Amino acid sequence: MIRATLRMRVLPGREQDFADAWEKVAMATSRTPGNLRQSLLRGGPREYVITSDWESRDAFHTFERSPEQDALTAPLRELRETAQMDISEIVLHVEKEDKIS
Repeated sequence: MIRATLRMRVLPGREQDFADAWEKVAMATSRTPGNLRQSLLRGGPREYVITSDWESRDAFHTFERSPEQDALTAPLRELRETAQMDISEIVLHVEKEDKIS
């Protein structure tokens, strides 16, 4: 599994537009083969982090290099000032165990 992490600074006053656009992109991306989950985080007033988990690096790159991805994410690019992406392998993932009642 891999995680793509995209750090962005959003244009002033466009934070809600960005969150709304991301939700549409995330819903469409979630139907892409190999996509596992996505999250939108906010670190500061205009600082956002998108994480996107994928079954494999190949699945991510197939999506990332597709014309569909380019068109789908265009609204996000129009709302940001800066962007930096990192790709990392998920070595270990632990989730909270369900409590038995």
